[in-house]
Order: sequence, then structure tokens, then C-alpha cells
Amino acid sequence: MDDRVPQTNAPQSFVSGLPLRRFPVFHSTDPAVMAQMLTDTCGASDFDFRTGARPFEVTINFLQLKQLALVSCKHSGTAGFRLPTHDLIRQPFCISGTGQVDFDGRQFPVTREETCVVPSETDTSFNYEDELTHLTLLIASRVLETKLGTMLGTPVVRNIEFAANANFQSPELARLRRLLDHFAAELDREDANVPPQAMDEFEQLLLVSFLTANRHNFSHLLERGQRAPAPWQVRLVEDYIEANWNLPITIETLADVTGGSMRSIFKAFKQARGITPMAFAKSVRLRHARSMLRSPDENSSVIGVAFACGFLNAGHFARYYRRAFGELPSATLANAKSRRRPGSEPE
Repeated sequence: MDDRVPQTNAPQSFVSGLPLRRFPVFHSTDPAVMAQMLTDTCGASDFDFRTGARPFEVTINFLQLKQLALVSCKHSGTAGFRLPTHDLIRQPFCISGTGQVDFDGRQFPVTREETCVVPSETDTSFNYEDELTHLTLLIASRVLETKLGTMLGTPVVRNIEFAANANFQSPELARLRRLLDHFAAELDREDANVPPQAMDEFEQLLLVSFLTANRHNFSHLLERGQRAPAPWQVRLVEDYIEANWNLPITIETLADVTGGSMRSIFKAFKQARGITPMAFAKSVRLRHARSMLRSPDENSSVIGVAFACGFLNAGHFARYYRRAFGELPSATLANAKSRRRPGSEPE
């Protein structure tokens, strides 16, 4: 096949270690094809591609979720280009190699130790060194404004202005990178079949973590104390989760149910119950999983029950289940099925 046609089947030797391998969108060894793709999809310009230690090669993986997107990229040879203004906020996370992002007349390194928040509505130049591999988080400004408004309990009427440079010595930023690494690894599993509610909740976790990990002009409001909700609001959260355990539990919904802000609800729930609302939701889902495993049909499986109850990873589900009930879910299912066999003794 003509190499000028973008390929999505990159050689495994080249893409080893690149996240989102199950979501390939582009691969080429021709800089001209790379430039045309970036022009067509992003309006990019001012290209500067150069051969490095190996011939030029690039592969890009991309995943669009409901409220954010993830893109991973690996290339040999240096790559430089400019992107016009847009409504996306970007944050690159370097996996290997180094790069640089230029905007507002300043230069920001992208390494394993440093990153930056690239604002929306800003012309931006990207300069990637030879053999750079990175995973980038992309979020629309309006999505962050809506999520921040829910966290604060009041609409955000001004633009969020992020501090541009960021360092992974920050525990919050290091946690955000771990969350991204974990999420990407789960999506790349050969048996990946992520439950919709788990996908929605993990997406929410990334948005909240992004807003708390990166400093901005509303950070002081997120950090100040708030009046705790009344006990009846805590009970409303419990009642809602009990009734909707098999649906995504979002902070927007909990805020609507109680009439409070996300921060005050989570703080009050933790003080009253000793756990967060999301931990309570996990305990409710485990309880339902146990009920399903103890009353199986002929097609019941541990993985199927874990998926039905919204667990992202079957191994983690087994660990949570054993911690809660003192046995593995496979043991519960095996015991239940043995009791259903003809001639078995009733419990």
C-alpha cells in the first residue's frame, strides 16, 4: 500500500509502550502525510519535521469520551508545528523523551518531571524532540467551567485561568498522572469491556482531579471551608445511591438531589459515615454483586457480574469482594452453583 496513505496498523516494535493501542487513528513514515493530516484535522501550520536517529515515523491513538478526550503519540525524528486558537485545554504527560510547548511568548518543557496546561483560545507551537512518547488530556473549557461550578455550588461566570507550568513534585498532579496511566492501562487490556457507569465515573474523577491538581484563579475557593449540609441531605445521598446503584453516580446528580455543593456533600458524608459517597456506592454494588453470585443462572460468571455491577477491573473487583465478604467471588459462585446441582444437599 502507498505509504502516502495514512495507516493505522503501526509495527508493534514501534508502538511498544504507547497507551491507547486499541484506539489507533494514524500511522505514517511520510512527514508530508503527517503535515496534511494535522492541517485537515487541526488547522495546523508552520511544520518542521526532521529525521533523527531513525527514519521518520509517527503513530497516533485517540479516544473521545463524553466530556474529554485522550490522545497518545510516538514518533521518531523531531516534530514542530503550530496550532491555531481552539476551545480545548490541553495537558501533555510525557512518557519518554522531551518536548516543548510555546504560547503567550513563553516556553514550557514537557518531560517526566514537568508539564504545562495549554489554555484555549491561544496560538500554540509544539516542538517534540526525537523519540518522544506522550499522552495528552484534552478538555473543552465549558466542560471544566460546568464541573467547577458543581464543585463550588455556584455557576462559574468568569474564564478559568490556569497557571501554565506544573511540576510532578505536586502530589495532586502526580495522582492525576497515575489516574491517567491506570485508566489507559485498563482500556488497553485484551479483555477490556468497561461498564458504562464505570467509564462515566472515571471520566468524572479525571475532571475533578484535573481541577484540583492544577492551580487556577478559583483554587482558593475550592480550598476554603463550607457550611456542612444537614443530616437529611446525607440521607438523601444514601437513598439516591441505593435506588440508582447500577447507574453512573455523578457529582452533578448528587448536588441536584441535595441542593448542596459537591465539596460540602462529600465532606459531610465522610464525617457522618466515615466514607465518601463513591465508597458507599462501591459497597452497595458489592452487596448487589454478592446477591447475584448467590443466585446465579447457568450463564452467570464472575466477570459478567463485575461488569453488571459497574466494576472497571475484574481483579480489583475480586479484591474488594474478598475484603468485604471474606471469600473470593469465584468461591461464592461455585458454592451457589453446587447447591443447584441435582442431589446436592440444601444449605
